[in-house]
Amino acid sequence: MAHLVCVETTALGVQSIAYAKRLGHEVSLLRSPLYDFITPPAERARAQELADRTIHSADLQDVGELLRLLDGHGVRPGDVDAVLSTLSLCVLPAARLAERLGARGTPYAAVAAARDKGRCREILRDTGVPSLGFAVVSSLPEALEAAGALGYPVVIKPVSGVGKAVTSIVGDADGTRAHFEDAAEELRSMEPGLAGELDERYIVEELAVGELYSVEVAADGERFTPLVAVGRKTGRDNPVLELGCTVPPALPAGEEAQLGAYAVEVCRALGLDLGVFHVEVMRTERGFRLVEANPRISGGSLPDSVRMATGRNIFEILVDLFLGAPVPEGPLPWRRAASHTFLAAARDTVVPEELPADWFEEFRPRLHSGWSRAEPGARLREMKGNFDVFGMIRVVGADAGAADAECAAVRRDIEKRLGFPLTAVAGQPADAAPARDGR
Repeated sequence: MAHLVCVETTALGVQSIAYAKRLGHEVSLLRSPLYDFITPPAERARAQELADRTIHSADLQDVGELLRLLDGHGVRPGDVDAVLSTLSLCVLPAARLAERLGARGTPYAAVAAARDKGRCREILRDTGVPSLGFAVVSSLPEALEAAGALGYPVVIKPVSGVGKAVTSIVGDADGTRAHFEDAAEELRSMEPGLAGELDERYIVEELAVGELYSVEVAADGERFTPLVAVGRKTGRDNPVLELGCTVPPALPAGEEAQLGAYAVEVCRALGLDLGVFHVEVMRTERGFRLVEANPRISGGSLPDSVRMATGRNIFEILVDLFLGAPVPEGPLPWRRAASHTFLAAARDTVVPEELPADWFEEFRPRLHSGWSRAEPGARLREMKGNFDVFGMIRVVGADAGAADAECAAVRRDIEKRLGFPLTAVAGQPADAAPARDGR
């Protein structure tokens, strides 16, 4: 049997550990309290219960320290077959650790290139993959010059950020100045595990206008395949915000094939040749253009929606690839459709005290699955990034249109029940005014 090292995990990523153990493999889990804010206590406990050993470290980014900790637990180079991480914040040390251990892993240089948004754009430009205009800056004056040269509107985001943190669409010079002013405040309130990912560099790039999709690209070291493509939901008032997805995407078969081929082309250019990679792509008037290439499997609720629609678990595919299995044929065939939407507050608010503690249960008969942390009296932050959601709802149906429409209807009814505005989804009917404001 093989020995798999997991560098942290997401809540859904625990499925990869469970699958490896069902197959009889040995699993070592490396964990840090810096990332406790990402995975709920029950899933953290489950991951540690499943793993053969859990090794705690204050700093998972220090690969030398990880090697010393593994050695202290009797795990040495040659004992480990593969190293992976399902958490975006830890894919870089996982790749470096695999390299140092001589184990299978996503190539470190490819992970580093994909996570550096400026370097990623440079590689696409140099290899002839259609991409967006961009510039990497380190100051407000540089950003103003770059935005002026590219032409407003532009997107400004950290070169190495995750979760859409400190990301803005700006339409003029005043908007660029406001981004840098707001960024300082956002950085002060950010979790240390997120803030540690950022430096002083930002990428300024032209705004891609169109419909957003994502593709999970699988690679086994030699072959690439687009496993699944999905339609993405974004914010109506702020397109940067990610609010869910619908699978399968509302694309003709020919265009879906072009989308998958483009995502594979991006991964191949970057050298992402082992693993499952989450590639976000905009369909523009000029064709498909990369939004972001994530050198890891999708986070959030997407993997479960894919499993419900296709009957395949992409965490299991991920483990198989890292342990030497060939890439499966793709795309995975759909058996039904699934649509999920995240619940988030449109502005800072407080959940009404008079709301019953079990209010969310009223909606379960209309859902396939979902959850909520909006308890009576709880304070909720305005959604500014992926980590500001307080719930998720999912509907499964015979086709994408029906699943998406029912999911939107449930979201509108939840908004009315809560009595405060939720972050609106682009392309969906404007919501009726809520009964009250929960501030």
